[in-house]
Amino acid sequence: MASIPEMYTREMHTNFEYLACWLPSTRMAVGDVGILSGHRFRKLTTLAELGIPFTRNGDSPFTDINYASADCVAVDTGARLGSSAEDALCDVSVTFARDGATLFQAAGCVQETVGNLPGLESALRARHGSGDWRLEYVVVTEVVRTGPTVILVAERKGARLDLQVSTAALTSPLPFARATAKYAVARRQGIAAEVLVPDGATPLFNAVQLRKRPLRGYDLVFRDDDDELAGGGGGGGSEGEGGGWDADEWGEGDEPDETELVRVSWADLGEDGTGTSEGV
Repeated sequence: MASIPEMYTREMHTNFEYLACWLPSTRMAVGDVGILSGHRFRKLTTLAELGIPFTRNGDSPFTDINYASADCVAVDTGARLGSSAEDALCDVSVTFARDGATLFQAAGCVQETVGNLPGLESALRARHGSGDWRLEYVVVTEVVRTGPTVILVAERKGARLDLQVSTAALTSPLPFARATAKYAVARRQGIAAEVLVPDGATPLFNAVQLRKRPLRGYDLVFRDDDDELAGGGGGGGSEGEGGGWDADEWGEGDEPDETELVRVSWADLGEDGTGTSEGV
């Protein structure tokens, strides 16, 4: 059976075509350098700290996010509390009908991206050639930075969160996100992840990784999840008919010299993080 992190990150990727970290509260920024393991991102450093130059594109508005797992999230509104409109609160219960079911609301989202990926690819190749870049490192090249955000993920069927939220927020198209400025948790049961932040988060991202490949010309590759590491279709997106490079199949001095920058896939996010182990 799939784990909760696997179900959550797969659901986010399927619906938004972005990677999502577990836990959803993980803070990320473009230019972060780290290691992926078991749907988690462990930050080690940044491109700036390593002295690797990169550019940033201008921030772009991104759609507000209002998502709930289909037919699995129920919201019940109870009695109003408080004597005036300014301090009025309302009881709200959110219940989940399956393991891993998700409620995700985020307002004021902005897309931040790294620019000039071919230039970054050249810089990382040079660092790897001098022994200063390990192939298991990934670079965050895009994040969705949000405003007020609520992310709830159920650990099991029947999970429930009872809140007291601002009555005024409930009239918003994003009632839970807008309620983060004024809320109180009255009860929680079976909740695997709970993010309620008024000042935003970075729950969605994309990343790239420098990888060895068998003797082919250089190109910049952005693979989809459907592409296979070995023999995938698309112009330059595969790693060759003979399969991807495996450290165990090459002796020292026999490793292919060529590398390519590939977009990290959802499957890569779930890897155990052992990867290629080269000294720095």
